[in-house]
Amino acid sequence: MADFRDLVDKYKKRSKDKLIDKVAVGLTYAESVTQDAGLLTDNGLLHDVLSSTAGTALPFAVIAVTEEMKVIFGKKDQKTMLKDSAYRMAKAGAAMTVGAAAATVAGPIGALGAAVGTHALLDRYKSRGLTAVRLKDRIERLKSLQKLNEKRLELPIRGPQEDKLYE
Repeated sequence: MADFRDLVDKYKKRSKDKLIDKVAVGLTYAESVTQDAGLLTDNGLLHDVLSSTAGTALPFAVIAVTEEMKVIFGKKDQKTMLKDSAYRMAKAGAAMTVGAAAATVAGPIGALGAAVGTHALLDRYKSRGLTAVRLKDRIERLKSLQKLNEKRLELPIRGPQEDKLYE
């Protein structure tokens, strides 16, 4: 079982992942906002790069690179990296899908809000799920401690002569 400091460090690292994901999705929708405002119409190069597949794949590439760097630097093992990157990519995909749907209704500003809101909603859902797991583990630990305490209390009380035997 990890101690408290390890858990705090683990959750601090996760909050950085959330920020990176939100920035990547935000960059994708920021491109849409600047395009609609006419800021990228001067030479077309940036528009071609960001509007093509590269602009759509940017969040997924950022996730893949950041997760693999954690494996290279020894902060995660391969199995955990695959699970975390799959979750982060699914979350980014869901946020981009909701953002695209919101863009048709509310425009690019609505898309950005919907995408970031989807990220936050999925993070909150996962956090609550993990809280339930931690609570279940804590209850099991308390039950085992209670059984140990009951066994300890069932032992006969030693007298002063028996204490000398154990010294």
